[in-house]
Amino acid sequence: MKRAAILLAAAACLGAGAAAAAEPECPPPASPRVELALDDPEPSLDLGTGMDTLRAEAAAPRGAAFRHLGSTTSRVGWQSELEARVVSGSGRVCARPERVSISLRHLEHSVRIARELPRGGCLFRETEAHERRHVSVNRATLRRAAAEAEAAARTWAASAVGRGATEQSAMAALREGLRRAIAPAIDAMQAAREAAHREIDRPEEYQRLGRVCPDEQKAIGERPRRR
Repeated sequence: MKRAAILLAAAACLGAGAAAAAEPECPPPASPRVELALDDPEPSLDLGTGMDTLRAEAAAPRGAAFRHLGSTTSRVGWQSELEARVVSGSGRVCARPERVSISLRHLEHSVRIARELPRGGCLFRETEAHERRHVSVNRATLRRAAAEAEAAARTWAASAVGRGATEQSAMAALREGLRRAIAPAIDAMQAAREAAHREIDRPEEYQRLGRVCPDEQKAIGERPRRR
């Protein structure tokens, strides 16, 4: 019996397992260690982007209120490291996970507020408050996904087996199993984010924001249309 260790650079690189044949006896079940690391620093604040750029990125018409004054961007990635006990025989290999390490992190998390807004002014504060609501959603859903991914990995690791013609293919089968176990947590995070962001960006919210700070709205030449 020996151990094999592989670092997964990204979920998208995971391979598929091999078909079953005359299989060797697998290592006996154990209690694999499952570790989770979460990297979620405070988002950066960018005050250097102009309204025209923000408007173009949002595909918003020039008369649209508020949307082009701020933007929040979030990209999440995950990595995993897998160690396994490996047994080979009769030209086949069987592997069981011994340690699973998962890392979820914000690859990018930033708030941009149009450079035309005076920092600390009424419209700046309203715009930042709106974007911070999006930030809260991003951070809360990331933490929820991390907890769900850890729980899914623990359940998977307790009984997971990877088989293949070689040690590499047996490990690939384990990696694919781990990816499948964690994928629902990542998918649920994305769905929850989209729903929460839509709730924040309701038409009523933009109508409200289009009415605040009228003097500043006029000063930057973006008085909103009233309906």
